[in-house]
Amino acid sequence: MRYSWNVLPALAAVLANVATPAYGAEAALDVAIAGKRLQQKGCSHPIYCDGPILKRIQLGGVFDDDKTFVDMPTRKPVDKIVAEFNSLPANATKSDLTRFVNENFYPAGSDIVEAELEDWTETPPFLEGVTDPVLRGYGMSIHKQWKTMARKRDTSFLCDGCETSLLAADNVFFTTGAESSREYHYWNTYYIEIGLLKSGLFKTAKGVLQNLLDMVKAYDFVPTGGRIYYTDRSEPPLLALMVKTYYEATQDLAFVTEALPLLKIEHDFWEMYRSVNVTYTRGSTDPLGKRDSGSGSKANAKVATYGPDLFSTVSDNGTQLRPESYSADYEAAKTQTTAPDLFSTLSGSDLYAASEAGTSPGVQYADVKTATQGPSLFGRRSLLRRDIDIPTANPFAAFTEPQLLVLGSTEINSTIAVNLNSIIYQAELIIADFIELVENSTTPECVSYRDRAAERRQMLFDLTYDAESGLFSDYHLASGKKTEIWSMSSLWPYWAFGDSLPSDGAQKALNNIDFLHGKFPGGLPNTLYNSSLPWDYPNIQPPMQHMAVRSAQNAEDYTCKKSTTGAYDAPCGGTAAKIAQSTVNSAFCNWYTTGGSIDNVLNSYGEAPANSSGVNFGSFVLGPDGDIDTTTSGKAQGNYAWTNGINIWLFDNYKTQLQMPSCPNIKLNLVEHTQSPSPSPLPSPTYAPPPTHPTTVPAPPTIYTPPPPLTSAYPGGKSCVRKRVCRRCHRVVKRIWASGNGGAGCKNPYTKRGPFSNLPVRR
Repeated sequence: MRYSWNVLPALAAVLANVATPAYGAEAALDVAIAGKRLQQKGCSHPIYCDGPILKRIQLGGVFDDDKTFVDMPTRKPVDKIVAEFNSLPANATKSDLTRFVNENFYPAGSDIVEAELEDWTETPPFLEGVTDPVLRGYGMSIHKQWKTMARKRDTSFLCDGCETSLLAADNVFFTTGAESSREYHYWNTYYIEIGLLKSGLFKTAKGVLQNLLDMVKAYDFVPTGGRIYYTDRSEPPLLALMVKTYYEATQDLAFVTEALPLLKIEHDFWEMYRSVNVTYTRGSTDPLGKRDSGSGSKANAKVATYGPDLFSTVSDNGTQLRPESYSADYEAAKTQTTAPDLFSTLSGSDLYAASEAGTSPGVQYADVKTATQGPSLFGRRSLLRRDIDIPTANPFAAFTEPQLLVLGSTEINSTIAVNLNSIIYQAELIIADFIELVENSTTPECVSYRDRAAERRQMLFDLTYDAESGLFSDYHLASGKKTEIWSMSSLWPYWAFGDSLPSDGAQKALNNIDFLHGKFPGGLPNTLYNSSLPWDYPNIQPPMQHMAVRSAQNAEDYTCKKSTTGAYDAPCGGTAAKIAQSTVNSAFCNWYTTGGSIDNVLNSYGEAPANSSGVNFGSFVLGPDGDIDTTTSGKAQGNYAWTNGINIWLFDNYKTQLQMPSCPNIKLNLVEHTQSPSPSPLPSPTYAPPPTHPTTVPAPPTIYTPPPPLTSAYPGGKSCVRKRVCRRCHRVVKRIWASGNGGAGCKNPYTKRGPFSNLPVRR
């Protein structure tokens, strides 16, 4: 079903790049930052992090990819290599540098080898109940790919004093799948874990998590990846969510007990090194929540931003450079000095902040060759649009070079990232629930984490929520405004706390998500700008589709009433299920056209390369019609572990709704005897008709009133409280209040239940 632009005017205006009050309007006044983040020590290894060897090799053009050198183990002790380097002439040629590298270093990636999965199973649980033969065959194919992706650390060949940049990892891990990836990455591990658990590989999943917990023991946080040059930056802190997901699948209380202190340490790291205190005046038009006297009152909150404040790391022209992309960062810093009007915001740890957020700094928009794919691929929201001639007739046309140059304005360090604070909100509630589970009581520490979560949620309501669209936007502290750049990250709060929003706002968000999916049936693009870079339109990434599914499902569960058959009544139309279907379709179609086949069910695609078993891409491209653009070449991408994990998770959670995949403009070459069941089509959403007079001012939304503070004890008080916590969303969903003598006579009706309603009680 296609929708006219006037059905959802707020989003339509964004799609047309027209500024509206929903984006950039004053949501708060007099925002002030109190105090500074603590400085963090940077990586200081003489070869892999800093020093003249790194600079000479990376700028000497020895390798096309900067990451190659820093992934090479040493053949000799480090002090001997340093001495040999110092003996090189000052005018050493590229040939001299290449000889030096070959004599002193092993090939990149020599320190990892393929690993066996001890808990491998040929009957993965996620395929139970999947009857369509094509879906079953494809599901088994991606399940088997776990065996080809598993890796382990092997440094047995190193001499005494020889070193590698690979961090210690005692358990099996999975690389991202990219050709240059020779280690695990923090963000990716969450999507790998959810797939491993649905595949029944519980021991492997536990080991993957233990690797990350060991990093917290060593560094107080989880670095971006498993290499030493990543140890001065992180990625969105999903560790608590990973432990929660593992616990819900295994009920391994001993693991939670061991992990809980480390989750607290990681949370403290983000509080100390990535957060600032802000004081702001609540805007008079802000529709959500009240503090003190409500509108115009002062509010205080601790907010998290991406990027470290490093006091010791390699730099050039005042810009700190990343070892794995040294030459690209060097050129960016060099460009900054020659074009200050365009790139004056690139300084200090901007490059590290961009890496942590999953984007590249604005200056790299000037040249596609210098742009590097970020790890999380969704941090584009902090772009600040300037007054430039963006095409309004066709907003999805590729940008011209001047437009790309002016797009180069990012201030990630000064941006309240919606997704980051939503993730930390989730972590705070999970830690609180784990404390209650382990201690078997609601301790003051437990209450403290819930209070912090409530404060963070209120801040996001006050500063980033837009009642007109029901969506969120990042907040730029310096200008005191929400960013005008729409991105998929605006949906994350609906996953984190969608049931705390006004129901009309949640319904608007659902309408907007469904509207976008109607325009882009192949998948939701990360942004609506065609900058020719991999994180902007027309590119889509599976992690963002997973987040959209989780957010839409949470909003549907909150706003929609299920019938006795389990289906949603109108106006809910199963938006989450439709995004799930398109995500599986996109992955399947590229797998099929790159050689995927299923014995006795599906023959290979006619144009697929020989000797290929199909490739699961890490990202996909939308065609002009908004559907997936299939390809017959898998050389540019290897099998991506996050695509595996996400598709397996979708199989398990939407198995009764998924249909046999269909590919645009491609007919599946089915074996003649194959018969596929015909499941009922996904329901189409029903929306209220657009208003007769579009200019009519809508009625004001329902005012949200936050719940009272959560407390665990009431000495001398009037009442007591016991909470039930929703297993799925980790939110308090019911309170039992009882009057008594200072609360002493209160009875707890849930003494036989822990904070997770489906889990055994620790006695």
